[in-house]
Amino acid sequence: MISNTKVFFPNLDGFRFICFLIVFCNHSIDCLGLFIDWSPKYAIIDENFFLNGDLAISFFFVLSGFLITYLLLHEKKMTGKINIKNYYVRRVLRIWPLYFLIIIITMYFIPMLSNHMPENFPMNTSMENVNVWLYLGFLGNFSVLFNGIDNVLVGVLWTVSIEEQFYLIWPLIIAFVPTKYLLKTFLALIFGSIAFRYFYAHGDFMIARFHTLSATSDLTSGALIALLATKEMFINRIKIMPKSTIIIIYIVGFIFFPLRFFIMNPENHLVLLSSILPVVYSAFFAFIIFEQNYADNSFYKIGNAKRISSLGKYTYAMYSFHFIMFFVVLYAYSLLGGKFPFYYKGFFGVTIVTLILTISFSKISYKYFEIKFLNLKKKFISIDTSKEQ
Repeated sequence: MISNTKVFFPNLDGFRFICFLIVFCNHSIDCLGLFIDWSPKYAIIDENFFLNGDLAISFFFVLSGFLITYLLLHEKKMTGKINIKNYYVRRVLRIWPLYFLIIIITMYFIPMLSNHMPENFPMNTSMENVNVWLYLGFLGNFSVLFNGIDNVLVGVLWTVSIEEQFYLIWPLIIAFVPTKYLLKTFLALIFGSIAFRYFYAHGDFMIARFHTLSATSDLTSGALIALLATKEMFINRIKIMPKSTIIIIYIVGFIFFPLRFFIMNPENHLVLLSSILPVVYSAFFAFIIFEQNYADNSFYKIGNAKRISSLGKYTYAMYSFHFIMFFVVLYAYSLLGGKFPFYYKGFFGVTIVTLILTISFSKISYKYFEIKFLNLKKKFISIDTSKEQ
C-alpha cells in the first residue's frame, strides 16, 4: 500500500542553506583566518558571529532527527508497518554516492599533489592522521576523536558518519518500540546523552562534540518534536501562539548563543551546565522547526525567501564539497603567484570566490550525479516521499 500524502516542509530548506552558510563562514575563519593578524575589534566579531558552526551542525542534527522520525511515523501510520529494507536502500541512495565520491577525491586524488604544495599552504592534505577504514565504515567521527581533524578535506564528513549511525539504528526503534512508549524512549535517550557528557566526557570538548552518544541528544530532540507533531492538540497550541511570544523566544534563544563560550570553557569547571546546555540549544532549534512549520503568527516564514530556500536541496553537496573548493581556490591562488600568509583583501576574496564555486559545483553535482541515484529512490517507497528532504 502506497499513500498519496506527500510529506514536505517548505519552510525548512531555507534553514538548511543558512546553517550551511554559518558552517562555511566558521570554516573560512578556521582555514584562512589563522593567517591574518586580527585586530581586537575583528576578534570580537569573529568569536560572536562567525564561530557558530557548532550550533549550525546541532541544528542540522535536530532537523535530521525530525524529518527521518516524522517520515517513519507517517509510514507506520499509513501502512501499519515500516519497510526497513526500503528505508535503508533510500538512505544508501541519498548518502553513499556523494559520500564515497568525496572519499575518493580527498583520500586519493588530492594527496597526489602533497609534494607540490606551496610554502605555508593553509590546508593539510596528508592522510597520516586519518583512519581510512573508519571513514569507509561511516565511523569518521571516531577517527577525529582518536587522531584529531588535521585533514579537514575528509574530516568534514564526521557529521555524515554520525547521521549514518543514527539512520542505521533509528528505524528499528520506531518499528519495534510501541508508539505509546516512544516518548519515554526518546526522553531516556536525551537524558542518557546528558549523562554521557557529564560522566564520560566530563568537560572534554572533543568527546562532547564528536562522540555519537553526545550528538544523540540533538538527533533525538528532533525525533521528539516529530512525535509531538503527530499530536493535534500540541500542534494547535503552536498554531495560535502569539507573535509577541514567538519574537521573545527568538530573542532569548539568540542571547544564549555567546554564553556557551563561557559555560563550555573547561577552565570554568561548569561540567553539569556544559552537559545540559546542548539540549537547551536543541530545544530552541526544535522550537524554530515547529514555529516555521505550524505557527499562524510567525513574524517571517523563511520559505518566503525563494532564492535562499531554492538552495536548500543542494546543502549536502555544499557541505561535502566546500573544503575541497577551498583547496582548489587556494591552490589556484598559489599557482598564480599568491603568497601565504595573505591579508584581509585576500581572505575575503578567497572566501567569496570559494562560496560561489561551492554553490555552482554543488548544483552541477546534484543535476548530473546525485539526481541519478535520487530518482532510483522512487522504487523503494512505501509513502510518497517524492519531495523527501
